[in-house]
Amino acid sequence: MSLPVTPVERKRIVVVGAAGRLGATLLESLGNEHSVIALTRAQMDLTSKRSIADALAPLDYDLLLLPAALTLVDYCETHEQEAFSVNAEAPRVIAEVSAAKGAHITYFSTDFVFDGNKREPYLETDVPGPISVYGASKLKGEEYVLAASPGNLVVRVSWLFGPGKAAFPEWIVDRSCSESELTLPGDKIGSPTFSSDLVEYLNALLFGANIASGVFHLCNSNACTWRDWGQFCIDTAREAGLPVKAGHIQGVPVDSVPAFVARRPVNSAMSTEKFTSVTGIRPRGWQESVRKHLLQSDCFKKHQYLEKGV
Repeated sequence: MSLPVTPVERKRIVVVGAAGRLGATLLESLGNEHSVIALTRAQMDLTSKRSIADALAPLDYDLLLLPAALTLVDYCETHEQEAFSVNAEAPRVIAEVSAAKGAHITYFSTDFVFDGNKREPYLETDVPGPISVYGASKLKGEEYVLAASPGNLVVRVSWLFGPGKAAFPEWIVDRSCSESELTLPGDKIGSPTFSSDLVEYLNALLFGANIASGVFHLCNSNACTWRDWGQFCIDTAREAGLPVKAGHIQGVPVDSVPAFVARRPVNSAMSTEKFTSVTGIRPRGWQESVRKHLLQSDCFKKHQYLEKGV
């Protein structure tokens, strides 16, 4: 005998950054049960306080989700003013407008708020210490959002991938099909986050008996190095019959990558024990989610067609 399903109260939700990878996943997930308003860059310029105020003023909403951000880490390092404008000042204005409406905000932050010196996965109670402009701007955004209302929610995510725009898994598979020798940082440790899983975990925080507040880490279980993540991706591609040329990916120090302008925290793996203690949900391992995503991805389909000569 199946248990009765408790219906979710229909909410009025605004998603800022609806065209991005996470924003699009949020829209698809929430649109069936809630009234969702999608705001993209065309409707709201995050570098303009007037644009933000004008976009939000006529809207009546219960929740606002803010995945929009300037996430290009190296670009932020050389464009500090723009980074703080988008990642800190814009969230501050959005949070203040939303607080005046009595609306709850979920601000999506990053593992880059940490310095990377800790050996174990980071807890929400660990003191942040960003070592890049990007990390510093996102931390300031966290502070502004929580200052506007202690009932707001900050969700830190890391190494995001999923449907829509290509991310690291697609990039490394593409490279492995054209190059025989690959290198990736073997000392950079983090926690991959599948956007589809993230939305499910977020639902538990926003639509349970009590809406969550404060800071939560949301990512898949089992930390790994960048090299190990990449190796798993190309091994999965090879098992699926893709024309992978690369074999073993060589691990190199993250500080040796010449393309990196900004410093990266060496260990930015995050613990999700707080989330599990509150919801009873333990995030699944990243390997299962990466495999599921790649097998359904356009990247795999493209290389399979090419292999068959289609």
